Amino acid sequence: MRQTLAAPTFAAVLLAACGGDDGTTVDPTDVPFGTTAIVVVVNPIINDANRDPTLPTPGATVAGVTLTTDDGVSATTGADGVAVLAPVTAGARTITVGGAISGGTFSVMAADKALREVAIAADAGRADVMVTVDYKADQAFEVSPAMTNAQVNEVLAVSDRVVFFRGGDYVGDLTFAGSRVTLFGEGALGGQVVIDGDLHVTGSDSRIRGTHVTGAVTMPGSGVGLAFSRVDGALTSEGSDGMLLANALCGAETVTGSGTVAIGNRGAAPSTTCP
Repeated sequence: MRQTLAAPTFAAVLLAACGGDDGTTVDPTDVPFGTTAIVVVVNPIINDANRDPTLPTPGATVAGVTLTTDDGVSATTGADGVAVLAPVTAGARTITVGGAISGGTFSVMAADKALREVAIAADAGRADVMVTVDYKADQAFEVSPAMTNAQVNEVLAVSDRVVFFRGGDYVGDLTFAGSRVTLFGEGALGGQVVIDGDLHVTGSDSRIRGTHVTGAVTMPGSGVGLAFSRVDGALTSEGSDGMLLANALCGAETVTGSGTVAIGNRGAAPSTTCP
């Protein structure tokens, strides 16, 4: 079932692809698979479902913030507060905050040929890391809508792998039985990859990114991350140390896992916008 991927992309989807509060949208920025990249979310809201009381308080400014790495890569946030730094040199990177917010630096470890997402709380002279989400880039497998539901679930049952989902509809429920499994969806947020069913994540430290789930998402596993995705049904996060970053949560959400970080999620209080 293992395949060599011919230049698939990390769907580095901008937050406003969901639709901003002002009704605007921004085209997604794609980062080629295997590129060492850092996606920064500046000053996301802290959702009411957040279970980590230690998060630094975000500032009010999100647009026009320039992020510059110590190896010379720079990007500026739009109305969504997202900037994509790529390609960067692998290793410990120090990022300087400028533009609309003057001063402040933070550090991020960038693994070779991997994507890392960082949310920061920033204002004048301050840039504090709220959460980081890392994605493995080795052991890559590819699935497509032409595969049966059983075949896709077979791929997701094995630990320590990245599974790249080609665009299209995947009918039926999917289960992450393996641990440390990453699902990368092709295309824009809520666009090319649609799971017409429920998504269950029982393994620990797994990741879901860039996926539109029409059913419910249940995450009893610990350390599970859900980012830049859309969930139409109910979301249940029971495992500890989960991460919910920059999603559109359009159904009811229940977050009970200790230490779970929930920031920048539209449709989840205090945000009321879920396109």
